[in-house]
Amino acid sequence: MMRYIDPTFSLFGLEIAWYAVCILIGVVIAVIAGIKEGKKLGIPSDYIYWGVIIVLPCAIIGARLWYILFNLDQGWTFSKIIGLEGGLAGLAIQGGVIAALITICIYCYVRKISLYKILDIVAVGFLIGQICGRWGNFCNHELYGPVVENPNFLKLIPILGENMYINGAYRHPVFLYESCLNLVGLIILLILRRKYKNLQSGDLMGVYLVWYGMVRILTESLRLYGDPSDPLMIGVIPVSILFSVIFIIVGIVFLVVKRFVGPKNKYQDILAEIAQNKLDTIIFDLDGTLLDTRPLIDKSFIHTFEHFRPEHKLTDEELDSFFGPTLYQTFSRFSDNEEEIQEMIAYYREYNVANHDQMVKEMPGARQLLKDLHNKGYHLAVASSKKTDLVIHGLQITNLYEFMDAVVGADEVKNHKPAPDAIIKAIEMIKDKANASLNEYNNDLTKSNSFIRFLKKMLKKKPKPVEKIAYVGDTLNDMKAAKAANVKAIGCLYISHPEVMLNADVDYVIEKLSDIITICVE
Repeated sequence: MMRYIDPTFSLFGLEIAWYAVCILIGVVIAVIAGIKEGKKLGIPSDYIYWGVIIVLPCAIIGARLWYILFNLDQGWTFSKIIGLEGGLAGLAIQGGVIAALITICIYCYVRKISLYKILDIVAVGFLIGQICGRWGNFCNHELYGPVVENPNFLKLIPILGENMYINGAYRHPVFLYESCLNLVGLIILLILRRKYKNLQSGDLMGVYLVWYGMVRILTESLRLYGDPSDPLMIGVIPVSILFSVIFIIVGIVFLVVKRFVGPKNKYQDILAEIAQNKLDTIIFDLDGTLLDTRPLIDKSFIHTFEHFRPEHKLTDEELDSFFGPTLYQTFSRFSDNEEEIQEMIAYYREYNVANHDQMVKEMPGARQLLKDLHNKGYHLAVASSKKTDLVIHGLQITNLYEFMDAVVGADEVKNHKPAPDAIIKAIEMIKDKANASLNEYNNDLTKSNSFIRFLKKMLKKKPKPVEKIAYVGDTLNDMKAAKAANVKAIGCLYISHPEVMLNADVDYVIEKLSDIITICVE
């Protein structure tokens, strides 16, 4: 009995095309592969997700319009164009590729993303999509060639032969040839990006254009002897062959010209640099960084000065300067009397504690950021100039404490910021906890049999090492402390005078907390 595949199937009363399923499978695999390689290239997954959301519809529209452009004699109406009448039968992949590339260029320009890095990711994604998508042509019983003189190889795989028996004869499965050749192209790209030391960023797109152009010329030449009405034509010239030649020329020109124009970064160097700088541990300052305590701190200082120095009216510049130093360091600027300094500190803290819970709130996006980083296995801590109990209390009332591996306050170290003591102590505490977690992980695996051990390795995350560390802060003292501790310095620009961070020797600056995800390449 012939197992002839129906191009569509029903699911919950909906008519679904196998072609769409094949395309969707290709997109999903391409996105997963793109995210994995994107992390290695320093491209955050959010950029890829949004890129797919924007580029994919444009590619579909481009493929549809390309098909319509070379079939103008079919009496197109708006309802037919958008698929309300007759469905979306008729998509030309070359139009989709062209539309996708144009959209990608615009997207990278707007988002200020490296175009070459994205093109390298997309080149692999295109081939994955085309490998899977061609099986949609199989389900539609299209993209076939001339009659096969000896169909024995088709009969070896019954479902293939039975569905290539078209118009009373066995036909060459051109869809299969193209899918397999694209698979070979994919393997070539994967080998190039890992083994070829002179591969430059962006080269994979040039190789893709050349390879796909050659493959398409070959398959279209066979396709001409299949269904004569199938290929798109410009007069007597097949559109796909013409533009395949153009793809090859553009690919070669791109590979040559980019060696003289634009950045010349080697692919392997980019991978090595990203791997070397990839963070695994992030330590935060508290006030002004994770928690919005500025109104409370300002009022606490004003309240204290009204009592001890009523004649002194604090300026905005003075209030700004109080952020970062300890209370002792701040009040020592206004008094030489040790007893009075302690009284000022106590008076400040009494007011601060009394009003703390009503006035303190998390910085926008703080909880979501910490939750995301925690779920991804990052080590998180706070190193603050406040007393430890106040730090913990502030984290608890804002529901941030649960994500912390360590909390270090000013009362736990001898020297305060800009000295690195608090950061160094936090690192030591994190390492102790990480080592304990790693020992527990290894012991758990040791006690399991080989199959269970395999499952646990697949399902349970191995604890990250504590090697690549960054400190996030909002003051110059924070950045000095980070440098003194020999860790990466991340400066916040959401402060009164962001030029402080722009002029400081920092490794990164962030305009909002969620930007840390970009730095972590997640």
